[in-house]
Amino acid sequence: MTLRPRPKISVVIPLRRINDYVREALEHLARQTYDNFDVYVITDSPETCDVGPKLKVTFMSSGPVTPNVKRMMAAKDSDAEIVALLDDDAFPVPHWLEAASAHFTSAALLAVGGPGITPRSDSASQQASGAVYASPLVSAGFVYRYLPSRARDVDDYPSCNLIVRREAFLKYVPECLRYWPGEDTKLCYLLTQGEGGRIVYDPAVAVYHHRRKLFWGHFRQVWNYAVHRGFFAKRYRGSSLRPQYFIPSIFVLGNVAALALLFAERVRVAALVAGAVYVLCVALAVAAVRRTHPASPPMIAIGIYLTHLTYGVGFVIGLLAPELDH
Repeated sequence: MTLRPRPKISVVIPLRRINDYVREALEHLARQTYDNFDVYVITDSPETCDVGPKLKVTFMSSGPVTPNVKRMMAAKDSDAEIVALLDDDAFPVPHWLEAASAHFTSAALLAVGGPGITPRSDSASQQASGAVYASPLVSAGFVYRYLPSRARDVDDYPSCNLIVRREAFLKYVPECLRYWPGEDTKLCYLLTQGEGGRIVYDPAVAVYHHRRKLFWGHFRQVWNYAVHRGFFAKRYRGSSLRPQYFIPSIFVLGNVAALALLFAERVRVAALVAGAVYVLCVALAVAAVRRTHPASPPMIAIGIYLTHLTYGVGFVIGLLAPELDH
């Protein structure tokens, strides 16, 4: 019996310039248990860095373009069967490619994703950001994106850790170049709806993903996510037209109403009770996530509340936008 050769994988890392995070990622890629892969690092201007003898790395320059354009450039240059999309501020576990490659024995399987776990080495403000994302009070049914969970089929997955058949990627990525962020949502939409393929979530296909700092970096990221999700809920629907994405906007309206109701004696108690219930839910959420994310409880609590407000307003802006720019 002839065994099927292990598919070649190209790991694609887009970034503006070489930094310490990508050096860390390359160090961890050199420890992969999988032996049939190469790496593409795509920067704005020509740059290289020391990668050691174990890795085959192609350095490319693209000019100041979005990450999805850089990924397309690398995928076109590659001769691999599979492209593994990795952010420059993420680094994989040693069995990352090994676990992912095992799924591609099925022709219907077009992509695999796994959790992006907050590293223990992150600062307190980064841990707080990771805790906010890992809270069910913020991510609802999508906590598995930030912490290992049971394997499942998904229809939307972030490109910080997404391994895709190269042929399918090149077929659909030109239609996704208009958007960033959000390009991964549209890509997954086309893979599942246009191609009728499967995307699998496997907790073993894990990376460690450094977070933005709470507050400014975190909220800027949340705002961008929310605006694009709101726009996609209107334009593409599918995986974006789901009730949980509308809840933060309803929460914003509830906050405005509560402020008004505090001045109305008949309903003031109801407004105060609703506020107390929310505070209790936040306290319970903070207690839960601190087991995996050592950060200041007040910082996490404030982060959860402001994330709800930021996402709620951004989502409405996206809904109302006639089109989005990069």
